[in-house]
This record gives sequence, structure tokens and C-alpha cells, in this order.
Amino acid sequence: MDMTMEIKRLITVTIGTVIFSVGVGLFIVPAGLMPAGLTGIARLTQYAFSLLGLNLNLGLYVVLLNIPVMILGVIGISRRFVYYSVYSILLQGILLGLFETEALLTGDDILAASVMGGIFVGLGAAFSLKSGASLGGIDIVTQYLSLRFQISVGYLGIIINAGILLVSLLVFDAELAFYTLLSFVVTSMLIERLHTAYKRVRIDILTTEGDAVKDAIISNFIRGVTILDAKGAYTGEHRSILWMITQTHEVYDLKRLILSIDENAFVTLTPVHHLHGRFHRTLIS
Repeated sequence: MDMTMEIKRLITVTIGTVIFSVGVGLFIVPAGLMPAGLTGIARLTQYAFSLLGLNLNLGLYVVLLNIPVMILGVIGISRRFVYYSVYSILLQGILLGLFETEALLTGDDILAASVMGGIFVGLGAAFSLKSGASLGGIDIVTQYLSLRFQISVGYLGIIINAGILLVSLLVFDAELAFYTLLSFVVTSMLIERLHTAYKRVRIDILTTEGDAVKDAIISNFIRGVTILDAKGAYTGEHRSILWMITQTHEVYDLKRLILSIDENAFVTLTPVHHLHGRFHRTLIS
């Protein structure tokens, strides 16, 4: 079961990275716009060095600038989180290099390129974040700050990207800056809508292995669990209902743990908008 879940996570990260790279490499960069996040910083760095006569691949700059950010991820988030992120970054480097001279839209379709690029980038980032990884760069920084201060990842992204936008205003004309801003907003709205990072959820687990699942959760997570006795209406079989509150970034590993004990367990998730009482916030495991 563990291997199957890890393969699914790897596939999800791969899909997210490909979608993201399409948005950047085939829409945003060919239109002369600035990508969001560290990719945008890499684009500015590439532009600055090109003025000095040094023309290097955008993918190479993305990989190099992510090295210190990955160190922050190891220290402040988790090794597993960073392992998948490193894979995503290396894949980005390859794909962005391949896409560098390609474009899906012409220069006259800058509005479409801005919107479509923002959609692809936002979808790609949300895909990766939901699998417990990221596309590297600013995602790592926003994950770290979100854990520390319990602030929305999407809003943090807007704040950080505003700095990139201000720099792009000094380098490019106002029209390109406007469409760059539009792309940023589309990306942030999608991430905020599709990825509920570090918000709390209620998990209900219906299982015939109540005690074993309870012991495993308590042993592997700093979480309290309430157990209710239940009986199947159709079969009359005794079951346990385990009720708990956790953070969304823990759901992936919780589900994997539960299904490793009872592959027929029935698990439901409900968003928790208000909570009063003691609740332990944890880093990504």
C-alpha cells in the first residue's frame, strides 16, 4: 500500500509540474510576461545576464536559484516534502529548456496568454501542493511562512509576487506589467480555491479495526481521537467510528496509514471553519 501511494504521489507531482511548465514555457514567457514566484526571479536574472552577453537556459536558472530555497525547506518543513520538490524542480529545468523557443499563441494574443498561463501555472501548483509536495521556489517560502504564522498560501503568494511585479515595472513597459499582474491574480486565485493548505478538517473513519487504527494514529501523529461504537445496518457487523480534527497537509499520510491497516475503511473529510479548544499545529511530516 505504501509503495502504491508513493507512486500515485509521484505521478501527481509529475502531472502538476508538466502543467506548470506548459503555462510558463508556452504561454507566459513567449508573450514577454513575467512568471510568478521564483521562476519570475529566474526570468529577471536571465534577462539581466543576457544584457551582459551571457545567454543561459531559463531552466538552468530555475534549478540554481532553488538550491538555497531547498535548504530552507529541509530545515523548516520536511525532508520528504523537499525530495518531491527537488524532483519537480529538475523536471521543470528540463521542460522549460525544451519549451524555450516554443509558443502556443502569437504576440497579438497577450491577454489570452496571460489568462491561460495563469490558469496552467495555478493548476500545476495546486496539483503538486495537494500531493504533499510543491513546485519549489516561492511555494517553499510560502509553505514555511504559512506554517509559522497560519496565513493563507494564496495571499502570501500575492504579497511576494507584488515585489516581482514592481521590479518588472522598472524593466518592462506598463502594458506587460499589467498583463503580468493579471496572470499572477489568476494563478493565486486558483491555488487558493483548489489548495486548502494548513486549514483544519474533520476526519470520520468507519472501520472494523478501530483499536488498531486508533493506536497507529496516536503513535504517528500528535492528535487526539474519539471512538464511537457502531453497527452496520445491513450486515449487523460491529464497527468503530473514529472522529478527529487535523490539518489538511496531514490527510495524505493519515489516509495511507489507515488503509494500510484496513483497506476497506470508509473515510470522509469535512472542512472545519471554526474551532475552539486546544489544537496542536504541526509541520509537514
